[in-house]
Amino acid sequence: MQEQNLNPEESLQIIQGMIRRAQNNLSENGFLFIFWGWLVFLSASAFYYLTTNGFDNAWYAWYTMPLGGIFTMIWSIRQKKKEKVRSYIDDYMMFVWLAFGFCMLITLGMGFKLQLNCYPILIMLYATATFITGGIIRFVPLIVCGALSYAISVCAFFVTFETQILLLALSVLVSYIIPGHWMQVKFKKQLAHAA
Repeated sequence: MQEQNLNPEESLQIIQGMIRRAQNNLSENGFLFIFWGWLVFLSASAFYYLTTNGFDNAWYAWYTMPLGGIFTMIWSIRQKKKEKVRSYIDDYMMFVWLAFGFCMLITLGMGFKLQLNCYPILIMLYATATFITGGIIRFVPLIVCGALSYAISVCAFFVTFETQILLLALSVLVSYIIPGHWMQVKFKKQLAHAA
């Protein structure tokens, strides 16, 4: 097999094509940002309400998370079967979000050690995953929204537990829900222009 030499311009076009494909995949799949954003937002809001109104088992509000995980696994498997082309950028994204998932599990598992620092660290993890994703696919709203969640994380270290719950909800609103909807709008506009 003969090796093909590419000039810098052709290499750049290939890389830009991979980024566009990843942007389209993610925009189409902005669904996961929206799904998890609303799931965490509603669960955090329910947890806040139950906690501040004296319910003993307020943490039951978080039972939605494993159900969301199962749904996401099934949805992702179905999406992979539909995929026609997979790029290095898709692989990078997969590793970013796998690392995010592992960090979330460790943080939640060590919550008894972290105590009041657990939610600020979770917020920081949301910020990191969205910030890196935005950088990889060159989607500025994700980068900006990730940066805003970093600021929310810092604030969360200095407030009460109840306020941290509200800041967690605010963080997913900023880093997941808003950019997720933004991605879907952008993707629909691209589809309309292509038609």
